[in-house]
Amino acid sequence: MSEDPGLTHVTLIWCEGEREDWLKFGRPVSTRIVDRRQRIESYAADQVFGRVRWASNDYGTIRSTLDIVRAANGTEPCVPVLQVNPGG
Repeated sequence: MSEDPGLTHVTLIWCEGEREDWLKFGRPVSTRIVDRRQRIESYAADQVFGRVRWASNDYGTIRSTLDIVRAANGTEPCVPVLQVNPGG
């Protein structure tokens, strides 16, 4: 299945207790489940969404970030954001 080039695609990964990504807000226009640990949410140009990336090890949380991103519209430059294609 090819991805629509007019959309911004966000890859979310879930490895219970080790690495967890989730959306805090925003409504994707489509969702594609890749496997039981990974899915891709797609957003139309100029939509705003919030994504949390969390990771831990044996000692506790090692990373917790909240990215607030506006989906790229294709006519302006965008900033690379990890797991967001083409960026925001």
